[in-house]
Amino acid sequence: MRYITLITAIVLSAGCASSANTYNPEEMADLTSQLKDISAAVDGTLKFSSEPYTDPQKLLLTAIRGDKSRLTPFKNYQLKVVIQEQDAALLLCQDKRLLIEDVGCTAKSDIQHWQSSTPLACEATVTFSQLCASH
Repeated sequence: MRYITLITAIVLSAGCASSANTYNPEEMADLTSQLKDISAAVDGTLKFSSEPYTDPQKLLLTAIRGDKSRLTPFKNYQLKVVIQEQDAALLLCQDKRLLIEDVGCTAKSDIQHWQSSTPLACEATVTFSQLCASH
């Protein structure tokens, strides 16, 4: 009986360890690149439009000029636009887990959460103005 418990514990531990990071780095790099471009468009639209955006979905659609085909690569994920004052970010999530966080004012992709073994909720983890002030 003791061995069954031990074997069960080992199998469950191995399962948890292997599921901690099951994302394909090549696919995530491609998504990161596309996300970065859309994030910059979202941030620019928010900053330079005469219209005040409070609806994140409307901001996203305006930023991509209604071209929903730009969202096709993200069909198996959730895209979340987050607005903090005059800065915006895009969050790429899957099953409520934050994978990538990209603040639009920076030229690089900001945080690759998918590489972390500790899953985070699909919420912004940084203050955008701190990142944007240095750019």
